[in-house]
Amino acid sequence: MFIVFIFLFLSSCVSETAQTITGTTMGTDYSIKVLNTQISKLIIDKRLNEIEKIFSTWDETSELSKLNRAPVNQWIKVSDELFFVLLQAKKIYKQTQGFFDPGIGRLIDVWGFGVIKTQVKPNKEKIAKALAISSIEYIHLGDLRVKKLKDVYINLSAIVKGYSVDIVANMLIQQGLKNFIVEIGGEVMAQGQWTIGIEKPNHSLPIAIELQNLAIATSGDYRNYFVWQEKKYQHILNPSTGLPANTDLSSVSVIHDSAMIADAYATAMMAMGSQKARILAQQLNLSVVFILNQWYDFEVLQFH
Repeated sequence: MFIVFIFLFLSSCVSETAQTITGTTMGTDYSIKVLNTQISKLIIDKRLNEIEKIFSTWDETSELSKLNRAPVNQWIKVSDELFFVLLQAKKIYKQTQGFFDPGIGRLIDVWGFGVIKTQVKPNKEKIAKALAISSIEYIHLGDLRVKKLKDVYINLSAIVKGYSVDIVANMLIQQGLKNFIVEIGGEVMAQGQWTIGIEKPNHSLPIAIELQNLAIATSGDYRNYFVWQEKKYQHILNPSTGLPANTDLSSVSVIHDSAMIADAYATAMMAMGSQKARILAQQLNLSVVFILNQWYDFEVLQFH
């Protein structure tokens, strides 16, 4: 998922006491702001480390990395958490007509947006080879087990930061907390009344969004990209072509009661463009913010 800067503005009374915890997880930063109580950073970090140990594509010892190395056509037992996220990912894959597809890990690596970073456009042969084995369709799920039909490489980065936000938020709710905000790599969950700001591509005044007991996830093309022979290639790929998405969208923000779901939808909408994204938002009754790239200017559209 594309990482944006989220500007947090406290809507509550300024006299209230706020505790802020910051750290790093899954190659990005996290921030938690809590009102009128204290929480343990050690407990938060322990849970986030557990999640990273399951879903990391950077850690060769993670559960997901081991699954990616597993033989084809062999059932592999997986944890409840990995199975749950894969199950949700397959559902969203169908909802978005394949525009959200965490089975394109090999394409992500070919384009240099994975573990190995490059800034060179791959040749057609490399793209075609990766595309032939890149789809979550080649993953079968059953009874906490996973079977790969092809040597597919799973990359859950477009859903797992949102999942982590949900997990941490639920931990705080279970402790009885009613006023806090959790942000991991730009994906946000707000409990209570808060106002956040979405960064614009031109770094002008951010778009203010009010949240109450809701999550927001943002995906965009203006931070993670490279330029090759004067052409820009962004990190969000079109799963059907194997090429970086080339649409009229610079940024999509999705509001939902689950940060995980919002995370995945935002990525899918960036890949499909504003016309299809608007239809999907209407079908799923989503609140969204689109920032359209109009040559060297930007247009902001909000739908509720």
